[in-house]
Amino acid sequence: MGEILGLMISDFPNLRLQPKWMSGALQGNVDRGWESRPHLKDPANWPAPMREQWGDDRGEAAGREIQAHMHEQFRIVGNAIDAFGPDFLLVMHREGTETWGNLARPQWYIQAHEQFESRLWQSFGPRENLFGEPLDRSYVVPGHRQGALHVVRQLQDRGWNPLFSLEPYNPNGFGHNMVALTVHLDFERRRFDRPLVPLAVDPFGFLRDRNNEGLTPWDSDMPRPLLPREAFALGRDLAEIIKASPWKVALVAGHDWAHQNDTARTNEPLHPDHEADRRRFEEWSAGRFTDWGESWTFEEMEEHGQWELLIAIILAGAMTQVGARVVHADFQPTWVFNDDFVTTIFESK
Repeated sequence: MGEILGLMISDFPNLRLQPKWMSGALQGNVDRGWESRPHLKDPANWPAPMREQWGDDRGEAAGREIQAHMHEQFRIVGNAIDAFGPDFLLVMHREGTETWGNLARPQWYIQAHEQFESRLWQSFGPRENLFGEPLDRSYVVPGHRQGALHVVRQLQDRGWNPLFSLEPYNPNGFGHNMVALTVHLDFERRRFDRPLVPLAVDPFGFLRDRNNEGLTPWDSDMPRPLLPREAFALGRDLAEIIKASPWKVALVAGHDWAHQNDTARTNEPLHPDHEADRRRFEEWSAGRFTDWGESWTFEEMEEHGQWELLIAIILAGAMTQVGARVVHADFQPTWVFNDDFVTTIFESK
């Protein structure tokens, strides 16, 4: 019988960069964005806590402090992975058009690769990383094709029809969020030798575009992402498949919670919606997520910039299926770093 370790970890790419780049999305909006809303560029129009975190150094000092906190969370997660000793990590992460463009727009897909070659320190432009690694340094990261294809076949037998790939289509192996997660999940060792099975989720759907300022208009007549109840059911099936397999698997939800730019640009989002996240985090950390397949709506995700929590709903379904309990949970809100960060470790029966 297989074993399962449930994890949630941040995919915020700038957590592996020098602190001066932590507020890069906001810097871009202040310097070049918000052309139709110039009042948002002026910190005088921001909430006081946001102005304080921005400071006179564009968020560098605050970024250093939050990085220290999150790097400790990475260490805690890394220790849990080491203690568990998984055969592979099945990492659910956000993916939009970065890999496929308009060639395909899957709601989700699985990468069943023997290995990945990726420049793990490459980010948005020539931004220095914390470890002084050259941006063009390439790593070969192992996959677990047997496990990935087993999951695909078992999902097919349960009525799903997952897209899967046998070779990387993205020129960097996988999208930038999965690149960041590869680093974060091995932040202390930085060997990147644990086999990975990426499961990419497009949480936006509706053929929307996204940039630092937010999402283009929501046309509900367009093809949609996973429904919350579908995401929850997918998690349940993944947990059953893993438990019936011969492998120990770390099932990872790699994403952040409310994003400044995960809602419509017309909403004039300035920062993540902390209060909406806190309400949901209280449920999450107390294990009160067994109805998350029914209690979420797309309207709520749009209002609060929480579309990426579709990935959390998949993990909620899995952890409900195995009766797991939360043994570690951390909530780190931010004002100028685009996202709120949540870390979680589950203990399964």
